[in-house]
Amino acid sequence: MQALIDQAAPGDTVTIPEGKYEGPIRITKPLKLLAQGKVRLTNPSEEAALTIAADDVTLQGITVLDSRINSDDASIIVSGNRNLLEKVTVETMGTGIQLRGANANTLRNVSVIGKVKDRGSTSAGHDHSAHLSKSASKPKVTVQAQKGNGIDLYDSHDNHLIDNQVTNVFDGIYLEKSTGNELTQNRVEKSRYGYHLMGTTQTSLKNNTGIENVTGAMLMETANATVVGNRFLKQQQNPNSQGILLYDVKNSLLADNRIEGNRVGLYLERSSGITVTGNRLSLNFVGMQLTASTGNTWTNNQFISNVIAAQAQNSETDNLNGNYWDNLLGLDVDGDHKSDLPYEMNPFYLGLTDAIPAYQLFFQSPGFVFLENLFTSGTGSPIRDETPLMPTANVVSAESQTNSNWGAAILGLILLAGSCTFIYVGVKKS
Repeated sequence: MQALIDQAAPGDTVTIPEGKYEGPIRITKPLKLLAQGKVRLTNPSEEAALTIAADDVTLQGITVLDSRINSDDASIIVSGNRNLLEKVTVETMGTGIQLRGANANTLRNVSVIGKVKDRGSTSAGHDHSAHLSKSASKPKVTVQAQKGNGIDLYDSHDNHLIDNQVTNVFDGIYLEKSTGNELTQNRVEKSRYGYHLMGTTQTSLKNNTGIENVTGAMLMETANATVVGNRFLKQQQNPNSQGILLYDVKNSLLADNRIEGNRVGLYLERSSGITVTGNRLSLNFVGMQLTASTGNTWTNNQFISNVIAAQAQNSETDNLNGNYWDNLLGLDVDGDHKSDLPYEMNPFYLGLTDAIPAYQLFFQSPGFVFLENLFTSGTGSPIRDETPLMPTANVVSAESQTNSNWGAAILGLILLAGSCTFIYVGVKKS
C-alpha cells in the first residue's frame, strides 16, 4: 500500500485492491484512498498503523487491525486539516484514532472496536488482553493490556464526528482543549465515559447515544456546550454511574435528551449558567442530583418513575419552574395546568448518605421515611419547583407507557413462575 501512495501525485485518487497489507503507512500529500473490496491493514510495527500528516486526504473503506498493547500512539493518527475518514473500521488493543492539532476534519461512519477484554472475562477464544513472552527457557511474563480511547481529540478544532460507532474502550469519544467540535448521531457502548469533554468550549453533542457505559457523557471544566436530543440509557455499571455528569461547567444547554435507566440520571456539581429544558428523565435510581451548583435554570423537564426524583445540596440559587414530577401532590385551583403547591426537594437522604454511605441500605424503610419527614416538617425546602406541572394528556401517555413496560415485565415473571409451578405439580403427581 505504501508503494501505491508514494507513486501517486498530489490530488490523485488511489484505488487499493482487495487484500491484506502491512503497516506502518504514512500519507504526506493530499490523496483519495478508496478501498476496493475488503482491504485489511495489519500492523507488525511499534508505530501507528496509519498516519495522515497532510491536508485534504480522503480515506475510505479500510479496516485496520492493530494488536500493539500499551502504546502511546493510536492505530490511526491524524495531524492534518480537512481530511475525511469514512467507512473505516479499527480493531485495536489501545486507542483507535487520535487527532492532534488537527482542524476541520470529518469522521463519518467510522467503527472503533476495543479488543482488550475486561479482567475476569471467561468468554471463549484467544485472550488478546495479555502478551506472553516467547522465550522457552524463561517463565512466561504477562503484561496486562490497558484500554485506550476510541476517538481522541487534543488541541483540535472545528471537527465533525458523524454516525460513528465505538465499543469496549476506555473513553468512547474524548475531547481535550478543543473548540467548536460537533458530535452528531454517534453511538458509544460498554466504555467508561461515553463522551468525555475536558476543558473544551463550544462543543455540540446532538442526537448521540450512550448505552451501558459507566457514565454516558462527562463534561468537565467546559463552557458553552450544547447537549441536545441525545439518549443516555442503562449507565449502571458503577454505584456512581450517571447518564450525564457536569462538573465545573459554565453557560451550557441541555435540552430534549432522553435519560433513562441510569444510576443517576443527571448530575451537576459546581456548575452554573446551565439551561436544562425539555429533558425526559425516567426509570433512574435518582432522577437528578445537584451539588454546589448555582444559577442554573430548569424548566419543562419530565421526571417519571425514578426511585428518587431529585436530590440537592447547596444549590439554593438554582431556578426550577414548570417541570413535571410524577410524585407531586399538587393542586391546580385556577386550571392553568400548574400546581399552586410547590414541589420540594428533601436534602435529608442525600446529606445523611454522603456522611454515612452505609445508610443507603435503609432507603425507603419506615424509620427512614419518618426521620425524613420529621427533618423537614415545618421548615420548607430551600430548593423547590414553585410552579410544577400537573399531568396532561401527553405526560400521562408517556408515563403510562413507562409503567406499562414495567407492568408487562412483572406480569411476564408472574406467568413464568405460575407455568413452572404448574408443570412441577403435574410432573410430581404423575
